[in-house]
Amino acid sequence: MRKTPLMLASLTALALALPAAAQEQTRTRSYDGPKVSASQTTTVNPDTGTATRTREATNLNTGNTASSSAVRQRTETGATIDIVQTGPQGNSRDLSGTRTRTDTGSTFTGTATGRGGESYGLAGARSRDGQGNSAASQSVTNSAGEVLASRERATTRSEGQVSRSVTKTRAPGVTRPPRARGKRPR
Repeated sequence: MRKTPLMLASLTALALALPAAAQEQTRTRSYDGPKVSASQTTTVNPDTGTATRTREATNLNTGNTASSSAVRQRTETGATIDIVQTGPQGNSRDLSGTRTRTDTGSTFTGTATGRGGESYGLAGARSRDGQGNSAASQSVTNSAGEVLASRERATTRSEGQVSRSVTKTRAPGVTRPPRARGKRPR
């Protein structure tokens, strides 16, 4: 095969463009409305496996601002996630945890702190087999290890039929526990 100058120029351009595709990418979105001004910045770095997202919204009538930041770091076996949210009155809450891949799905373990300073333990698992059957579970525990809320889902497929069951439990007096799965930056 003969290498022409045009072919060499094309191959050189392609070789130089490949590293650029793996560079850090940042995307910013903003919204300015009659009552709210908001912005979101998402940064993804494929080389380091890091994704970050920051959000801020300001009520134009009161000047109150709410913000959040989230960081996801890829690991050898899954990812870690850290989320901090601050409300308009300055109260903050956070969530951090580790997602670990398994042969059939993934598991999640983490902790959360509510706006009132209360601590929670978070756990979750997902699995799927090669037949289209899947299962998922989440649980939230308090600092004493008592289960405040849990949810289990199972989906089975057999002879063209899909069966799905969901079981939820909630301890007496619990109104709305923190979610075991936070919104991660994508």
